[in-house]
Amino acid sequence: MGLNLCRPDLGDNCVGAYGYNQCADVPACNAIFCLGARTWSVSYCEAKKFTDPKWDEGTQLRNGFEELLAGPEMAAALEEAPRMCGVCKSVHNMSPHLNDGWCKETNEKVLNPQGYECKAHHWVTYGQNGKRKEHMVLAILKI
Repeated sequence: MGLNLCRPDLGDNCVGAYGYNQCADVPACNAIFCLGARTWSVSYCEAKKFTDPKWDEGTQLRNGFEELLAGPEMAAALEEAPRMCGVCKSVHNMSPHLNDGWCKETNEKVLNPQGYECKAHHWVTYGQNGKRKEHMVLAILKI
């Protein structure tokens, strides 16, 4: 139960995942479709509801992590990720960039001491008309 066709299996040790909303940082799209949308959320299709009580809403661990997600370091990491053809953002480049930088630092400083780690995962799906759709999550894993 709880199968999400938008997201591949993130493993048995995944306690939850934040979905990336590409629309949140694109002003034209944001104005039309994503008014007030956050970049990372547990309510996006790709996200995974948290199953570990330490990650319940309002807990110190979750609140602290969500502050980091909304912070300037994450914004800079997303902006600094290599771009496709030098112009377009793509989860293909963003995911490994996050894992090598922001996730590594966050794991060392915040999550590993609590018994967790975060890892960015990305995948691509194609719609009925062959339209490419990129997906990315930050999975929280119990270590």
